[in-house]
Amino acid sequence: MSRLKPKVTWKPPEDLGQFELSLGEVRPIRQSTRNDDDPRMPAYIDAIAVRLEVLLVKAGLYLWLMVDRLDELFARRSETETRALRGLLRTLRLFPSARIRVKVFLRDDILNQIVADKGFTALTHITARRSDILRWSEEQILAMIVRRVFANRNFASYFDIDAHLLGSSIEYQRQAFYKIFADTVHRPPNQSGTLRWIYNHTKDGRGVVTPRDVISLLTRAIQWQRDEYRRDQSGQTERLISGPAISYGLEEMSKEKGTTYLEAEFPHKRDAIKKLIGGGTEYSAAAIQRLFGRKYQDTTEDLISMGVLERATKRGVLTFRVPFIYRRALECTQKFIAV
Repeated sequence: MSRLKPKVTWKPPEDLGQFELSLGEVRPIRQSTRNDDDPRMPAYIDAIAVRLEVLLVKAGLYLWLMVDRLDELFARRSETETRALRGLLRTLRLFPSARIRVKVFLRDDILNQIVADKGFTALTHITARRSDILRWSEEQILAMIVRRVFANRNFASYFDIDAHLLGSSIEYQRQAFYKIFADTVHRPPNQSGTLRWIYNHTKDGRGVVTPRDVISLLTRAIQWQRDEYRRDQSGQTERLISGPAISYGLEEMSKEKGTTYLEAEFPHKRDAIKKLIGGGTEYSAAAIQRLFGRKYQDTTEDLISMGVLERATKRGVLTFRVPFIYRRALECTQKFIAV
């Protein structure tokens, strides 16, 4: 391999001679020997990985790198996000050692997006070590709620909560839940229980429920209930948290979601999102085409991947529905829009 000896020469004015600055001997940057589909992969990264592993072996150490909250770094569904995350996933392939473990927490919809259009060479090398997709079931949400509520010792004592059963029995957790919350959010008949109502109304268009949204809803419900108690201190209630409080919590959480998620993470999709404001909760395929115009298919797929729309059926015909979690944020005023 040839070597370079760069040198800079400068002659000042008034015939004062010249100055020379040598940068010493520099080897040209060696191209990575790895056969990667992106020629812009940083040079020497494979060598760095090898040398780092040698150091760890000699020191008797292991290195774990945890990478999270990637959905907050870039504008969602943008070219910048796609390029950056594709580069990150390619880098994972350079650290196959048991001494160096890189753990990336990535939403499944984002992974699907960044590999869908252009494919991804040797994706199986990454997915082979992938853990199961994390989904929060209704039972897991229930467990989270009651454990947070009865972490308060005064609450646990007043309601005579058995800590062992609370941590091991789903049925006991359900009983404990309904010691605090009303049986239903709205009056029967044909109303699901409050727990099921909360779960279904915090579900986005991809069917995903997050603890963050549930906690946000319940925090606002508690605030409403406290204010209600202050307004009418002589009033009575069967449960600490009433149905109207839960309903209020959903509305406030939805409005916050519109600001912190739709507006903050998708500014480049604002024009498409605005077309849903003040519209319906459900659209026919013809209405969607009329709403979004010539590129309606791409726009619809974007909104579905964001969880703002979901595919549904009405009398056996394909429709597109705004999930409950976004209806207040989008000020949906109509029901079904056919055309």
